[in-house]
This record gives sequence, C-alpha cells and structure tokens, in this order.
Amino acid sequence: MVGMIKAAVSQRGEKGGKARATRALLLDAAVKVIGRKGYTGATVDEIVEEAGVSKGLAYYHFKSKAEMASSILDDGIGELADEFVAIAEAADSGPSALIGMIERFAVKIFENKEFGRFFVSELWREGRVWSGSMRENEERLLGLIREQLQRAKDGGLIRPEIDVDFEAVALVGMVLTTSLYYIDEKTDVSERDFIDNIIDFVRH
Repeated sequence: MVGMIKAAVSQRGEKGGKARATRALLLDAAVKVIGRKGYTGATVDEIVEEAGVSKGLAYYHFKSKAEMASSILDDGIGELADEFVAIAEAADSGPSALIGMIERFAVKIFENKEFGRFFVSELWREGRVWSGSMRENEERLLGLIREQLQRAKDGGLIRPEIDVDFEAVALVGMVLTTSLYYIDEKTDVSERDFIDNIIDFVRH
C-alpha cells in the first residue's frame, strides 16, 4: 500500500512538472510573438505554433490570449519585485539600493527585449485591463523604489523637494524606454555601457 501511494504521488509530481513546463513554454512563446507583433496583432494560433503545442493544450492552461498576457506581466514583474527586495535588504543605503535595482531592471530588459516591448506597450495601451494580481505587482515594484527614494531623502542624500511618487514612475519609464531605444536602434552601445550611463544619469 505504501508503495502504491508513493507511486501515485510520484506520478502527480511528474504531471505537475510537465504542466508547469508547458505553461512556461507557452508564456515564452507568447512573449516572443507579442513582442514582435504587438498584443493586438498577435494571435493564439501564432503563439501555439511558436510553442510547438496544440491549440487545445494552450486553452487547457489559459482561457484566452488576454490571460496569457496577464500572466506574462504578472510573472515578470513579480520576479523583478522579488529581486528588488533582495537588493534593498543587502544595500547599505537608499542610493546604493536604487542603483542595484536600476541595474537589475536594465539587465532584465536587455536579456528579454520582447518582454520589455510588451511591458511598455501595455503601460501605454488605451483601455488596457490588468488583473488584480498584476496591479498588486506593479504597485509593489513602484513601492520598493519609492521606499529607497524616501530612505535616501530622509538621509539627506537627495534633494528634499523630490517627489518620491513621481520619481519612482519616472525611473521605471526611463529605464524601459531608453533600454528599448538602444536595443531597437541597434547602436554600438553595449549592455554594460548602457547600464553605466543610466547609473551615471541617476547619480546626478
């Protein structure tokens, strides 16, 4: 009996692992297709073709393209927020935490420019509808940046008149749009040079 139970648990674990892998495969394909064609232009047929899975399997994991899109942003921004928490905890000051956050953000966009394009387009898309979880992660991300700006402000390391709410949004927008400009224009600026330039700009 114990052996049968272990075997059943093992099978469920394998199925769960396969389901997670399929879900990740679909989201990766969706990021690529939506990044290339935009949310409106991308279709579920193109996404499943990119992923190499059946349409039925895609609809088993996601009810619609909108749900895929929401999951992409939810997972991506949630992961970034988790990394921001670790950076803030390890930093000895607000400015050093901000530099670490901005560097990690820029690296993420350079490593996955399709995600960056999608993030930007969703921020500006008229009539967008985001899930509650996505809104929570967006606010969490901005909140972590605001906390470090306030930390620096309280320590007299940045100007007292700085509006931390405005500055947090501005920093996110700056990293996103500037990163994508340099990526899409195919300039000779390397990832490291770009990050250094961003950091120098923030410091001043």
